[in-house]
Amino acid sequence: MKIVRGAFVLGLASGLLMVAACENTDPSPQEAQAIEEAVGGYLDALAEAYSTLDTGVLEGHASPNEIAAVHKLLKDLLQNTGDRIDSQLIGFDIETMSVFRGINATVRLIEVWDITRYGAADGVEKGHFENTIQRTLLQLRLIEGRWIVVGRSNLEQETPVPQPEEAPAEDPE
Repeated sequence: MKIVRGAFVLGLASGLLMVAACENTDPSPQEAQAIEEAVGGYLDALAEAYSTLDTGVLEGHASPNEIAAVHKLLKDLLQNTGDRIDSQLIGFDIETMSVFRGINATVRLIEVWDITRYGAADGVEKGHFENTIQRTLLQLRLIEGRWIVVGRSNLEQETPVPQPEEAPAEDPE
């Protein structure tokens, strides 16, 4: 009896996994375009939120929980380092995109940023990092016909080492 019950449980589990795998699909071309536009809008708004310290620009692009998470990151940055960041999205490339049950999407992407750090109190530049690469995972949800970012995970970051500016050549006389 235990063997029959074990085989039943194993069969049921594998069947559920197959059903779950079937529900995670590649998006249609229309879905892919809408999701890509949502990702671009969110990343542009995220850059503005970092640069202005105003998370209100994320409304319409991100869920209240995601907006709160970005707000916390900005607050921690100010409190822990006394810095503010001016960021500009150079571009992004979607590595993978999948849709689950037609209302949830997962997008893995490579983002390229131009980032400048400033002292929040004095506004003095502390560092400039061109072409900072972040590999991220975005979770989106279709809400009232619009894709909204509900979570962002930074998987990896490659920040180039800033190169010192070359001193002007001396004028031999």
